[in-house]
Amino acid sequence: MRALTLFLVATAIILSGCLGGSGGSSSTPVPPAGASADVRVLHAAADAPSVDIYINDELAIPDLARFEATSFTSVPAELLTIDVRASGSPADSAPVFSSEVTPTADGFFTLVAYGLLDDDSFDLLVIADDIQTPPTDTARAFVLHAAPATGNVDVYVDATDELGAEPLLADFAPAADSADYVEVPAGDYRIRITPAGDRDTIAYDSGFVSLESGPSYFLAALDRASGFAPASVIALLDNPSFVQLEDQRTRVRAMHLSPDAPNVDVLVDGAAAVPDVAFRDVSDYLTVLAGEYDIAVAAGGNEVASLTVNAEAGVAYSILATGFVSVTGEQGFALRPLVDDLTPGEGAKVRVIHASPDAPNVDVLVNGAMFAGLAGVPYFTASDYVEAPADTYDIAVNVADTLTTVIDLPGTGLNAGSNYTVIAINDVANIEPLLVVDP
Repeated sequence: MRALTLFLVATAIILSGCLGGSGGSSSTPVPPAGASADVRVLHAAADAPSVDIYINDELAIPDLARFEATSFTSVPAELLTIDVRASGSPADSAPVFSSEVTPTADGFFTLVAYGLLDDDSFDLLVIADDIQTPPTDTARAFVLHAAPATGNVDVYVDATDELGAEPLLADFAPAADSADYVEVPAGDYRIRITPAGDRDTIAYDSGFVSLESGPSYFLAALDRASGFAPASVIALLDNPSFVQLEDQRTRVRAMHLSPDAPNVDVLVDGAAAVPDVAFRDVSDYLTVLAGEYDIAVAAGGNEVASLTVNAEAGVAYSILATGFVSVTGEQGFALRPLVDDLTPGEGAKVRVIHASPDAPNVDVLVNGAMFAGLAGVPYFTASDYVEAPADTYDIAVNVADTLTTVIDLPGTGLNAGSNYTVIAINDVANIEPLLVVDP
């Protein structure tokens, strides 16, 4: 089980169990005279730059980056004028946003810069934090939906891999919150977010996160892309001031490129994951939590080859079954992992793989010119992705240093935002192209 521990340094918890301090600052702010309150700020506005925050015309928080948060700091318990300016703007320049806040004495408050500047939905949410020490062996968390682009969602918090029968928060709307701190037994939990009413579509997966007894966690969903998720979650603590909970999923697929191998089953950690994969087949991606996996292929119930993949969060992998089953050595059957680029570019991205076991070295040409220095390419070689303008191209693979074309793909259309993998497969007598298009 992969566990990420959210923690608070003991010195950040005062005797009453409330959070205090300055989030790792090397100096302790001088508390205001008279009644005071503790305030922290989360910058959750997805289209806003780093900001300077002024309180009563004094610079209180300089250069707060988007999707980051401060620790608690003491402020007077009185009417406060909050001005937000782009980082580095003159103090006498017009603020991009102003608001008035009156924190109550001895209270704890989280101010959230929320919404978008572009559509005038920007606002300052003022949330009173009921920070207290939970019962023994109990974790408590407050949840805020600060990701307006994500829309209404269901939030599941489960102690097992299985998605719970019911979400903890159903049809959770942007700017909504859990209204109170939610208490659960301290332990490891997996936080998953789906579109409202669609439990089959996981938009975000934290992996297993350890929620400890003692702290009061403030969890907020952000319009911050993470891994394969359009959103992510931030945990506000105090020291450190915050921890980003990245989407922890990885993707793995199989390509059967062995000319003389029968249909195979793909096993993950000994369990059948993709059955009956035939030559030339490219499986769909399996989406799993990041971690170490044993990948194997079996034919007729007998394991033929295996390898261990340490799959990282946010990374997609192709496992290529290559070579001849009937021979050994360099041309023999083997599993080879490759990292796939699923990020769309402004143009088309192209990579080329030489996976024909007994074919000689080759040259790869595009519109008659050598492509990305791919001259004399031996088996098994995979190029990097090369970005090219969307257009129609003549792609050819020649025997190295000759005019003998073994693969000819005239008039191949490449679309902007798509990523292409061109693979030379089969034995040399029957060499052919396999074109894989992502996404």
